[in-house]
Amino acid sequence: MIKLALIGKGISHSRSQQIYQDLLGREIDYRLLDFETADEIKSLEGIFSDGLNGISITYPYKQHFLNEVYFVDSKVVQLGAINCIRRTKEGFEATNTDFLAAGYLLRNQYSHFNSFLVLGSGNMARVIEAQLIAMNKTFKRVSRRTDGDLNQIDYIEILRNNVESTLIVNCCSREFEFSAKLPPATFFWDMNYNIVEHEKLKSRGVNYMNGLNLLKWQAKYALNFWDISQIENS
Repeated sequence: MIKLALIGKGISHSRSQQIYQDLLGREIDYRLLDFETADEIKSLEGIFSDGLNGISITYPYKQHFLNEVYFVDSKVVQLGAINCIRRTKEGFEATNTDFLAAGYLLRNQYSHFNSFLVLGSGNMARVIEAQLIAMNKTFKRVSRRTDGDLNQIDYIEILRNNVESTLIVNCCSREFEFSAKLPPATFFWDMNYNIVEHEKLKSRGVNYMNGLNLLKWQAKYALNFWDISQIENS
């Protein structure tokens, strides 16, 4: 049986196992390795010693294993974050399926937007910005670190005359609940899912999309990176 694991903090809400099983059409052994602090995390050698075929990494540990992987794609190196690791004969290899999945969706589902408003300053915000720069798209970023409480920003003024041509991309962590007023018909793409306050945006006339589409494409790229079909046939 395929054995996969997710490393993160506060990840009981994860729907990754179901997504992988839906994509593969079979049950898998999927483990949630939930760590309160980085000090609790074993080395990659220790984690993979349990027979895992691959691991995914989510907030806040996407930088934790950078010194343990022997190769990452040059674009991933620039991001300074990894979220998918496999074991090879030479060692441990990593990539960033956030980057790959976000690139696919921005180019195939959201390319018609003329401008983007990115909320946040963490790993996911850097991923989105890197893809928008590659696409030569106009964007603005606001974050709690530089702009204070994001719920106090006047989005109605920011989006004035550009509501239907602008996509808001929420890259903030799950601990932040967005509750600011938005103009009707605003397009809001959330990197999170299962956040009740955010789902309420729909009832306020907002075109709200949660992060499950990103998660599904992350899973597709991860299965390809782990070469699961070869594992199943071995």
